[in-house]
Amino acid sequence: MKILIVEDERPIAKFIERCCKKILHDQEALEIEIKHTLENASNYLFENQIDLCLLDLNLNGKDGFDLLKLALSGSFHTVVVSANTDRAIEAFQFGVLDFVPKPFDERRLRNSFDRFFERVELNSTTKYLSVRKNNENVLLEIEEIYFFKAAGIYVEAHLKDGRIELLDKTMDRLGQILPSNFIRIHRSYFVEITEIESYKHVGGGTYCVNLKNGESLPLSRQKYKELHELFNH
Repeated sequence: MKILIVEDERPIAKFIERCCKKILHDQEALEIEIKHTLENASNYLFENQIDLCLLDLNLNGKDGFDLLKLALSGSFHTVVVSANTDRAIEAFQFGVLDFVPKPFDERRLRNSFDRFFERVELNSTTKYLSVRKNNENVLLEIEEIYFFKAAGIYVEAHLKDGRIELLDKTMDRLGQILPSNFIRIHRSYFVEITEIESYKHVGGGTYCVNLKNGESLPLSRQKYKELHELFNH
């Protein structure tokens, strides 16, 4: 289990870490990372997969709500740990698991972990992806996306309204958070499976997938076999 603690006050961050280790003493491969700034936390989340984020809202004067948008777009859950209790309702609107007001004790944090494990059992799926625009995180609805295409170290999200948005994620990272209705048809493409009209062997070693919107995408030989098994099961 991987946990990210985002807290600018180092003593509180260490206290949360100690509580986590005590509460999760029976968890195998427990990893806990601490970040003290919003920027460092954002950079860490772009490069690493976690299960749970414990987030303060006031980070050296910067707003932790910006990180909550990443939580909506990631495959992890968030518990807010903050003295800003006036923002609790707003936090829950972002879909956080729990709001732990400061000061708090181990028992209160344990309640949050109980909620986390209950939610994991429900197997909730990613509904949004985050795009960085004008120094803000903008959310894209997964259901509005036809397919994803690798673009160097980034990924293009091709939307049903014709827009193309650039995601600051690798294809491998994307594969970790996409819901099961997206399949990888090529090292450079993920496609929403219900948007596939047909697939075929063009000739030689060339294969392709035809989408319902008329676009044709490359299909690897191995993925051709997997699609054939999937659609003819």
